[in-house]
Amino acid sequence: MLQAGDLIFTTNNLKLACALFTLGHKFLEGESSIIESNNNKQIYFAFNDAGSLVSADARKWAGGLEAMEAEEPLAYLWAYAHNRDRLLDEIKQATPMVRVVSGDKVLLYPKNATAEQKRKIMTKL
Repeated sequence: MLQAGDLIFTTNNLKLACALFTLGHKFLEGESSIIESNNNKQIYFAFNDAGSLVSADARKWAGGLEAMEAEEPLAYLWAYAHNRDRLLDEIKQATPMVRVVSGDKVLLYPKNATAEQKRKIMTKL
């Protein structure tokens, strides 16, 4: 529970919150909140900011990868979070494939293949 005079840092940026937590900043359990307004929800994560270390890392994060020292752990976490999103976007756009196994043969065809395309592919088995 928060006490008078406690220094806290809050953010609604999930990537930043994960990075801060990974770096060992103390997450204030039970102090995060969901704020609803006009059918919109915002989640805020709270951290103990004694010594202003959390807010200092948050300022680095706000500057983006280009503003960070290349070997800084926060730079790796920033790159990881953003690369993860790029890979997820790629997968969301990919056409699902269907795998057909017959004996020692394996064929793949796009899930949205036409009946004619499937027929031609299946002749390879």
